[in-house]
Amino acid sequence: MRIRAGRSISLAIMLALAACTSGREANNAAIAEGATETPATSPAAAAAQDLPAAFFLDLATGSETPLPTTPTEDGSGVAFDAGYYYVPSPDGSRMYFEDPDGNASVVAMSDGSQGRRLDPTGDIDYYAGGWSPDGTKIVYQRRDSSGDDFGDLFVEDIASGRTTRLTHLEQPSDAVNGWWYLAPTFSPDGKSVIYHWPRASSSSTIKWNLWSVPVTGGEPTLLVKNAAQAATSGGPTYAFVRPLADFFGGSSIVVAAPDGLRTLVQGVSIFEPKLSPDGSKIVYADEDSIYVVDVSSGEGSQVAEGRMAAWVDDGTLVVAPSD
Repeated sequence: MRIRAGRSISLAIMLALAACTSGREANNAAIAEGATETPATSPAAAAAQDLPAAFFLDLATGSETPLPTTPTEDGSGVAFDAGYYYVPSPDGSRMYFEDPDGNASVVAMSDGSQGRRLDPTGDIDYYAGGWSPDGTKIVYQRRDSSGDDFGDLFVEDIASGRTTRLTHLEQPSDAVNGWWYLAPTFSPDGKSVIYHWPRASSSSTIKWNLWSVPVTGGEPTLLVKNAAQAATSGGPTYAFVRPLADFFGGSSIVVAAPDGLRTLVQGVSIFEPKLSPDGSKIVYADEDSIYVVDVSSGEGSQVAEGRMAAWVDDGTLVVAPSD
């Protein structure tokens, strides 16, 4: 099945993915400006109110509920609704999110309360956080956002703040310079972390493969060739995309089940696929639209517009806006 929006790639996705060549500061700061509280009589406030904010989406009713504008409680001042990347914990009680304006990565409760910034201020930033299956740890990519290095993958214990470095990656050559995004996620059993890694091919193009590294650190293992952007849940089945030529956006979503690989859906430029907690559905972005597809039947539909979405529970999404 092929489902697509039929529109040009939105500015938000272009900016977010162009960070591979220009660093995180090129991301869309207008989202955070939309969360800035200014007097209602000012022109800036009127313009900000027109900018979209992140929202919860009830799939059964189609109702959208804006995230509250709740500032972090650690003094970093990041607003809960100002993110462009959200990932709820497996039980939906907490949220990891990233604010492009402040280059901040934050963990909060699912209502935005008790928010605290994970990454330090300055050039060192954390990207693409993902929760362990038991919700006690987060994996993220820690890198210097002023350059194009991959950085490395780290796992942080949320309760203690203790971090473990998982990788010591060879930094990018000129052939893959700029494609630093690793898209890490925990394996279904939580014992390893899956990530994609670019390599220069013999045809002078760039290809991506999926790799796995133990959650305690160690030697990475090649998992799947010609694959990127893995998505996992608590079950044995996981999914990934077949990347486009010279880009990790997907031409299709492939389900990796115990009985083998199966192409589930084809698209234009599939971005950030996420498996539902029960493993029955996948949400993903393609161009500037959000889709949900059933893993068993392959039947899917457009449910919203946005940059990316993730599962709060099996019937609720959190959606980051596309503007």
